[in-house]
Amino acid sequence: MREWSAIILAGGKGKRLMPLTSLIPKPLVKVTNVPMVDYAISHLVYANIKHIILALAYMGKEMKDHIKKTWTPDKLGDVQLECEVQDSRGTADAYRLLTDHLDSEKIVVSMADIVTNLPMKRFMDFHSEKGGIATISMKTVESHISQYGVVLLDKNRKIYLFLEKPAPMELYLSSIAQREDLFLHTNIINTGIYCFRKEIGNILHDTGLMDFGSEVFPYLLENTFNLYGFVENYYWMDAGNSTTYLWANWDLLRKYVWPILPNGVDYDGIYVMGILNSGQNIRIDKPTCFGEFVKLENRVKIKELTSIGQNVTIGEDTSIEKSVIWDEIKIGAGCIITESIICNNCEIGDNVVLEKAIIAPNCKISSNSQIRDRTLELGQEI
Repeated sequence: MREWSAIILAGGKGKRLMPLTSLIPKPLVKVTNVPMVDYAISHLVYANIKHIILALAYMGKEMKDHIKKTWTPDKLGDVQLECEVQDSRGTADAYRLLTDHLDSEKIVVSMADIVTNLPMKRFMDFHSEKGGIATISMKTVESHISQYGVVLLDKNRKIYLFLEKPAPMELYLSSIAQREDLFLHTNIINTGIYCFRKEIGNILHDTGLMDFGSEVFPYLLENTFNLYGFVENYYWMDAGNSTTYLWANWDLLRKYVWPILPNGVDYDGIYVMGILNSGQNIRIDKPTCFGEFVKLENRVKIKELTSIGQNVTIGEDTSIEKSVIWDEIKIGAGCIITESIICNNCEIGDNVVLEKAIIAPNCKISSNSQIRDRTLELGQEI
């Protein structure tokens, strides 16, 4: 029996991220030209985990096709990567449905729709050292407790109370603890990555609990199982809406997620994946990134914190800043695009102004249009 295996939860629809997820599941949404699920897989491979299972649900066939095409045997080496389509009703249910596929003493559960540089190997070593049945990855944040939760820890990071988004009375009761070695934290979030001993599978089958955060962890504490919190200051972003999605792209370009970097060869902060066909008097600021087969016409300005995808043509005198441009896109001349997202297969006319706009896939925008603080739905034409 191997020591470690991993499950990546990759079944979400990404409703909050609409219309970016109109035609693809959330794990396939790209951040600096890399689908988020690929970041999750690389994270585990880098930690030397040799058996990884993806728990798929929504658009499972499309997910499997992507994994098969991207993660070839040559790329995986001795890593065993499986895809299992399931009809789960929660994070713990997804795990329970995969217990027969697991053959390790310890298991990591990760997410396919976040961006993080959590020190995975250190997290795993912490779990092994403490010996508890479960370890929760946590991160300190600057926020009000009503948004997140409270955690009562001792100096060894053993958890005595775990409340997600607590009511005022629950917070009051937790604050009366008399032990001097317990510390109440009101600014720690559960980042959704866990380590478990294999015994957790038996507990899930016996109890029928569905969700780790709201059901399993409180159950473990109530029944005196040892539960630990791994608390460090690392990068973590749930790219669950258009705003945090933009932030995730900007943060990778700024190298906030190091050692995770944008795809491509790094030319002093400008990342290029392939052919970049440029006209005259082009301005490219850093940090920015480009996919393959990008064509920039004369006097184009690609300003800071911009991600350009594959097979993109940008017309003369167009300026793009702090925006994410996906694949198969044609942008006309004289456009000004700021803090916007343009999804796949869109056509933008000449002299178009986009400011804090979200353009769904397959849209067409006629010349001289101005779109500010607005979202276009799938296939819309204006």
